[in-house]
Amino acid sequence: MNKNLFKNILLSFSTLFILIFLSEILLRFFYKPLNSGWGWDDSPRRNLSNFKNDFPNQLGLRGQNINYTNEDFVILILGDSQVEAATSSPNKMPEILLENYLSEISKKSVKVFSLAAAGWGQDQQLLTLEKYFENFRADLVLIWSTPKNDFWENTFPDRNVGKIAGHLKPTFKLVNNNLDGPFFTSNSYYKNSVFLQLVYSAIQNYKNQTIEQLVLDNWNYDLPESHNLSEIKKIKSFEVDLNEYSQNILQYKDSSQITILTHENFIEGRSHFTPYLIPKSKRDIYSIDITKKLIEKIDQLSNKNHAKLLVIYPIRDDFDIVSKKCVKFVKSYYFPENYFEVNLNFAEVLKQKVHSENLFMFKINGGDEICIDFKDRHLNDLGNDQVMKNVGEYISNKFFK
Repeated sequence: MNKNLFKNILLSFSTLFILIFLSEILLRFFYKPLNSGWGWDDSPRRNLSNFKNDFPNQLGLRGQNINYTNEDFVILILGDSQVEAATSSPNKMPEILLENYLSEISKKSVKVFSLAAAGWGQDQQLLTLEKYFENFRADLVLIWSTPKNDFWENTFPDRNVGKIAGHLKPTFKLVNNNLDGPFFTSNSYYKNSVFLQLVYSAIQNYKNQTIEQLVLDNWNYDLPESHNLSEIKKIKSFEVDLNEYSQNILQYKDSSQITILTHENFIEGRSHFTPYLIPKSKRDIYSIDITKKLIEKIDQLSNKNHAKLLVIYPIRDDFDIVSKKCVKFVKSYYFPENYFEVNLNFAEVLKQKVHSENLFMFKINGGDEICIDFKDRHLNDLGNDQVMKNVGEYISNKFFK
């Protein structure tokens, strides 16, 4: 009797395993897997461009067609929305401005291509650079760093500044000071199984949540500790909403002791204020460490493919000068009694993750006139032209002489 029961149980489990295995194979033909990452066609800023000749390059990113000769000096610009430059016409993108400027002052044949999309961190830049080197070459790789965004973007598997999970992206973990991953690459299945993805999706739908939220919640378990709310500070300080401050930032240049009120989840390290709180949490330090490691990996990959690396950062009056001088505290709308001290010295923290020989920081002049508008403080054509002239002169002096 027991022997027959054992056989029946074994047969049932075997049948179930075979059915799950067959379901996994069949579902991969019909079920759309998790959508991870994005290029130009699904960029968060794609709708800002209405140019008829606005086509992606061979890697699906905004920019001119990747085409060069053996005589060309080839430069890549890795970055995010500033490199993508959605509001600029294709012939005014940073890649074209730099290409034209270098060709003019150096009298060399130069080609510049963009590997960037809005909201990218160095994780997606690294993976795209790997794809690029499978078919193309480069002499110089530029990273247009955005220390206001890069650290927290490199820390999480999604992109959002709140508790609710945003769109998933391919990313890495830092384990024993080594990069582990990538996780959630494009068209990969959750737990590498479409069957499990369907099961988890059903459970999350029952909870009125998304599978992206499940991914984020599980990811957070492996991250170092974030800030806590145990210490309550009461500060006398001028308080202003983050959006109000951002739109009128230059009007606050003579202010002091400003406290920014925000809905961003800076307490858990998902914010433009990461990792600038004082003191830094273990998670803040982690965000610096993983960003440093990603840039080192980009450097190694570039050198392996016979290219030099240069990280560039334009120091601006609004973000760098005014914010560093005036913004001293930040607090959440959700915890209005808790003031957190900040030091928005983007350039100083950037120095911690990039070797000085690979870093070029420079001042650009101008306020609102070099921005798209008061609600969108991305650099416009005038601002981009300033940046690329500075970069062009530096490249010409360092690499062409």
